[in-house]
Amino acid sequence: MTWSPDGTTIAGSYLGLSNNTAAYLNMPQDVFIDQNGTLYVLDSGNLRVQRFFPNSTIGTTIIDGTFGYKLNQFYTMDGISVDLNGNIYILDHGNERVTKWIPGAINGTVVAGNNGMGNCINQLYLPYGFFVDPITLFIWIADTYNNRIVRWESPSTVIIVCGSNGTRSDQFYSPFGLFVDTINSNTIYVADSFNHRIQMWLQGATNGTTVAGQTSVCGSGLNQLCFPSSVIKDNNGNIYIADYINCRIMQWKLGSTSGTMIAGIIYYGTLPNQLYYPFNVKFDLNGDLIVADTHNNRVQKFVASCRIITNTTSTTMISRLTSNMISTTGLTKFSITMINSSTTSVLTNMSTSTKTSTTDKQISFGYIHACPQQLLILVCSIIILMNN
Repeated sequence: MTWSPDGTTIAGSYLGLSNNTAAYLNMPQDVFIDQNGTLYVLDSGNLRVQRFFPNSTIGTTIIDGTFGYKLNQFYTMDGISVDLNGNIYILDHGNERVTKWIPGAINGTVVAGNNGMGNCINQLYLPYGFFVDPITLFIWIADTYNNRIVRWESPSTVIIVCGSNGTRSDQFYSPFGLFVDTINSNTIYVADSFNHRIQMWLQGATNGTTVAGQTSVCGSGLNQLCFPSSVIKDNNGNIYIADYINCRIMQWKLGSTSGTMIAGIIYYGTLPNQLYYPFNVKFDLNGDLIVADTHNNRVQKFVASCRIITNTTSTTMISRLTSNMISTTGLTKFSITMINSSTTSVLTNMSTSTKTSTTDKQISFGYIHACPQQLLILVCSIIILMNN
C-alpha cells in the first residue's frame, strides 16, 4: 500500500493563505471525518468549526466562538471529535476543559475539566490532545503539562491512567497526542512529544514501550522523530505520526526500528508534496490520510493506492480502490470496483460466497470488522491472486 506523494487541498487555500471567509482557514489544528464522509475542521485561528461536505471546498460555520472563558467561547481550540449522534467535542487547553456541543447549540457543556489549572485528579494543565471513545464516550486526555494520560468517564469521574514527568518508560515529557485502540483492549499510543518518541501502553501496564523514535533524540532520520504531535493506528500493525518539526507524516510498522516517510519532505513549504508544521493526521473512509497542515492554513488529502505487478504484462499497475463505507455498530459494508488489463472484478456485498465465470470474477463478502486499510490490503491480495 502506498500514498500519493502529492497532497490535494480539500479545505483552505492551497497557497497557504488565511482569512475568515468560507473558503479559507486560519491555523487549523485538527480534523474529524464522520461516518458520512463529512469533514469537520477545527479552524483554531478563527475560533470556529467549519463543516465541509464531500467534494466541497466551501465550509459552513457550525460553531462560531469568540475569545474568552464562557461556554460559547474558547481560549484555544486544540482537538475535535464527533460522536455518532453528531455531537461535537472540543478540547480547549487554555480553558483546561473539553466542551460538548449538540447540533445547533449556541453554547457548549463541560464534559471534562473546567476546574482550574492544576495537578489534582479533577484538574488539567494545558492539555493538547484527546480521544473520544465512539462507544462509551469516555474522554482520554493527554494532560500535557501534568505529563500524564487521564480518562474522564463523566464530568465527575476521572481516572489517572499512566504517566509522570521524565524519560523513563513509565514517564512522559509533555505528551501532545494520543490514540486509543479500542479494538485491542484499549492499548494506548502516546505522542510523547518532548521525548521525541511514541509510547505504547497495554491495558493495565505499569510501563510503556517505545515503538517509534529515540528517547530524547530529536532528528530527521527514518529512525527518528522531532516533537511528534499526534499518532493514529490502523488494524494492520502500522502507526502514522505527525512528525511536527520535520514537517512530515511517518508510517511505522510496529516492531520496526525505522519508519517510512509518506507525506512531506522535511522542508516546510506550500507545494503539494510539502507540509508546514502539521499537527494532526486522521483517516477518511477510503483509507486516505487527512492532514491538518496547520501553518499552511489548509487540510491536505494524500490518496492511498495499491501497487500491483501483473504477470501477463509485467508492468506496474496502480488500482485506486474506491470504497463505499456504511458503518453500523462497528460493522463495515463495502463495495469496490477494480480494473486491470484483462479482467473487471466487482466486489459486492451480497452473500458469503464466491462465483466465477469465463467473463468475470466476482467475489462477495459479508460484513467484516475492519478498517479501510485492512480492506485495502485484503483486496490487493485478491488482485495478486487473480493475476496468477
